[in-house]
This record gives sequence, C-alpha cells and structure tokens, in this order.
Amino acid sequence: MVTPQLSFRAGLLLALVLASNVASAQTTGQLWGNVTLDWVSKSWLTYSVDFEPKILVSAPPDEPGWRNLDVTPSIEFSVARWLDVISEATIGETKQTDDVNSTEFTVRAGGRFHLFSRQERLLFKEHLPKRRLVLRDLVRMEWRHFSYSNDKPSESTARFRNRLEMLLPVNRPSLGDDGAVYLLADWEWFIPVSDQDERFANRHRFRGGVGYRRSRAWRFTALYMRTRSRDTTDEPFTTSENILNLLVKRVW
Repeated sequence: MVTPQLSFRAGLLLALVLASNVASAQTTGQLWGNVTLDWVSKSWLTYSVDFEPKILVSAPPDEPGWRNLDVTPSIEFSVARWLDVISEATIGETKQTDDVNSTEFTVRAGGRFHLFSRQERLLFKEHLPKRRLVLRDLVRMEWRHFSYSNDKPSESTARFRNRLEMLLPVNRPSLGDDGAVYLLADWEWFIPVSDQDERFANRHRFRGGVGYRRSRAWRFTALYMRTRSRDTTDEPFTTSENILNLLVKRVW
C-alpha cells in the first residue's frame, strides 16, 4: 500500500525534476486537451483515434499567438507480453499567426517496450501489469511534411522520439483495478535526423500528473508538462513551455 507520506515524497521529487533549470529560457503557457477513442478488436489488436487541440494562453509580448488541432488515428499490436508495435498518422492544422496557417501530415511507427512482463485478462481483452510499478519505453520514428498558406515552400523532415514512462497506483494494488488512482511521470527526447530550419525541432519534454481509471471504459488524466526547445541541434535550449494537458479516454 502506498502511504500518504510516500505519495507526498514522490510528488515532491516529481516537482523538483519538472522544475529543472530553465532560468535563461523564454517561457510560454499552453493548454492542451486529448480525447482518445479506443476500439479493442482482439486482445492483441486495438484501433484508436485521438483528437488533440492546443492553444497558447500566455507568452512574451513578441511571441505570436497560435492554436492547433491534431487528429491521429493509430493501430496497436500486442506482439508479446513485453512489446507493443504501434503505427500512427497525424493530420494537424496550426494557425501560426494572423496571416499564416500550416498543415502537417506525419506518419510514425515504433514500439512500446515493457520492462516487466504482463498478463492477459481474456474476458476484457486487456494486458495488465504483473507488478505494481510499471516501467516502459516508447520508441518511435516519424516522417513529417509541412505545407503553408503563404508563399513559403513545403518541407519535410524525419525525427526520432524516445519516451521513458513510469506509472504507480496509489489506492489500488494494480493499474488495471477499477477506481485506481495513479501517479504518472515520463521524459521524452525529440531528435531530428538532420538539422532542419524548423521551429522547436529538437526538444526535451517532462510530464507528470495523476490518472484515474473509473472503469475499463473510462480513464481520465491531468498532466503538467514542461518542454525545453531549440531550433537546431547545435543551439542551446532557449525556449521553455509550461503546459496543462487534460486527457479523456473511452474504450470499447
């Protein structure tokens, strides 16, 4: 059983990690949302579509306002108790400034590696962790194409992403138990394959928050995210983003 003292210490440690040194960075505040719809066809096959709106809520005076909507359908295969294979495609529209919109088309593929093996719940077509603490690594490669509403030519780039994830239930023995409240923390690095003249191409992202599994059908998560960004791999991290991300997942 996770005690209140342990939860407090974990939360304090998470806050210290998320508050890493970004004193020299230019900061913005953003609000993100995610509504994810999952259809579990078989215990090893899941179809999903994710709707992700984003909006800038605070920024330095010289920073243009923007808003974005991404739609991402995906397919996930559970090929082993320690591995899921994932394929995704994202279509996104961003209002960069009052005069310029950009459209992004991205395809990505990769795998989620589970440090601890899982067990299958056949009745509900779920793979559940065998241990209380869940550690996993999400590795993806993506190809991205951007087009613009002005005279700027379209461009394409490839990027590698790696996200280390940790989840820990607070009030239940397992993340698969209905009513489970859990802590979530992860760290992701976005690495362009080649230097691209693209805003925020290279970045670190830290996330931490609380999730709630009401039932197999409904899950809710609230995350605080901090992202450090730079334009190219040769430059220092000069921009910091503070993000509140609210997520809802419906599973059939």
